[in-house]
Amino acid sequence: MDFRRALPVSIACLALGAFGVGCGGDDEESSGAGTPPPAGESAGPARKAVAVDMKDTQYVPAEVKVLKGGTITWSNSDGFAHTVTKEGGPGAEFDSGNIDGGGTFKQKFAAAGKVDYACTIHPAQTGTITVE
Repeated sequence: MDFRRALPVSIACLALGAFGVGCGGDDEESSGAGTPPPAGESAGPARKAVAVDMKDTQYVPAEVKVLKGGTITWSNSDGFAHTVTKEGGPGAEFDSGNIDGGGTFKQKFAAAGKVDYACTIHPAQTGTITVE
């Protein structure tokens, strides 16, 4: 193999590959579809799928936005139980019951508006959902 000819070709391929990674956009993410942001990160614009962590007796993030028809998944990172219980706002009532450490709860949101929720075990643990 002639490495003098292979080296420039390899460099060109690497350069084009690096250029391609930085170009374009992800249409799914910009439309709010696809993978939810990691729990604990601000959701920013409303998304179809949102993740909320229950950690240190808090909902992280405490305020999220979800698209109408979208789903929120709560994950309990604490070593003790929490609940996700609707306190007010439009749409169907929901109450997760006890979610033990390591457990999850999913809820779909069909009605636009602001929804308040809390942990019935830890009343100071509250969150707000804006359904757009």
